[in-house]
Amino acid sequence: MSRDRRFSPNGNRTMHCLTTDWFCSTMRIPLVIPVALAFSVTGCGLLTNLPFFPGHVPGASKVEVATKRRGCSEFSRTAVLTVVEPEQNGTYQWFFTDGTVQVGPSVVHTFDKSGRQQVHLIIGNASQDVTVNIPVQGDTDGGPDPFGDTCLPPAGDQHVPQGTTVNYRDKPPASGPHYSVDGVAPIAPGFYPDPVRPEVWVHNLEHGDIVILFDCPGNCDPELLQDLQSLFNSAVSHDMVITRFPGLPSPIMAIAWRVQRSFDSFNAAELKAFHDRRVGQAPEGDE
Repeated sequence: MSRDRRFSPNGNRTMHCLTTDWFCSTMRIPLVIPVALAFSVTGCGLLTNLPFFPGHVPGASKVEVATKRRGCSEFSRTAVLTVVEPEQNGTYQWFFTDGTVQVGPSVVHTFDKSGRQQVHLIIGNASQDVTVNIPVQGDTDGGPDPFGDTCLPPAGDQHVPQGTTVNYRDKPPASGPHYSVDGVAPIAPGFYPDPVRPEVWVHNLEHGDIVILFDCPGNCDPELLQDLQSLFNSAVSHDMVITRFPGLPSPIMAIAWRVQRSFDSFNAAELKAFHDRRVGQAPEGDE
């Protein structure tokens, strides 16, 4: 099921982000200098502003969180980090775990993976370690997607008993009711030449995995099957499910939570690009 996003310095879970157009809460930061963080993306899940402001707690900072984004994908790994009311002659250095160092009171960074991420900020002679859970979640306004992906409205995320046949609104689905059974759903990432029920792999989507579907008239070309196996092998984190889907409206389709992209033929580069920009961006994408 969908969970609240949480941001907390030093691991203190004191702020709860709710999925509304604008939402706020407070947390503790051991800096007296106000720090703001904003998550920002463009298009189908890729435009967000999520500022963090100082807090009410005496001796600590107060953080206000607001988010609003374009497109239909609520999740992003791109962040704008901004110091609120920076000193005119202050120096600001941001250190990210991928080795990137950025300078200035406001910087933009795309995290390379989901989960708990550390950002180290040095302001003059003071420093602050901040932990943030990626991706961040917020409401969307249905804006266009610059990559040409198709955004779909939510179809639910409830669990249903194993064996239930779900009449999905979208065929194939990109969200919706699904099974939740250990060892069954979510299914282990992999390449499955025979069809896997969507009630199974929709749970993988909820966890941020990418699902690649294919179909062939009659028997599939062995070369295509080998290409699909190689595509899975190239996903270092193995957060991908590839399976056949009878009646697929295109030869190949890539699916993330509430996002789809159709392909007329196998295209390893474009399929990998879809994976890289969408993986982990789901209600439980940090698990």
